[in-house]
Amino acid sequence: MRTPLAALILMLLATPSLADEVPPPAAQIPMMPISAAQPWEVESALKTYWKDHYLAGGEHGFGLDKVRAGRFDLNGDGKAELILMVDDPAWEAEHGRPFLVANWTRKGWNAIGWSWGDDETLFATTEIIGGWRTIDTGTQLLRWDGRVYQRVEKPTN
Repeated sequence: MRTPLAALILMLLATPSLADEVPPPAAQIPMMPISAAQPWEVESALKTYWKDHYLAGGEHGFGLDKVRAGRFDLNGDGKAELILMVDDPAWEAEHGRPFLVANWTRKGWNAIGWSWGDDETLFATTEIIGGWRTIDTGTQLLRWDGRVYQRVEKPTN
């Protein structure tokens, strides 16, 4: 008869680690251009998290025409989180363009994750950690750590 500890050890050894798995997609997160009639809270998030660049001049300044937004309920509470991406070639890096994931609080949008991707490769996955879906950016995975999303390189199979 196995002890509970021995059974747990065997189970852990037989289960691949999260870092070795790419969870299957559940749904694509639609990233749409923002119209001039965007909700006030979207502009508030842009002014908060990209305050030095949103509506600023220069090489890395951008306006609404260079932003894509998506909404997806990542934690199953019936309220969609906000994903904002700077869709400007000047912001392109090795893993794509920067985006933030934010949830709504009484004080407004609260950034809970940052990563890189593009508007066609963002997927909410079937993997749920601590009640929150993992996000697949195409090159990285955003996994919930109980407080915020942590970015990990996507394993190559």
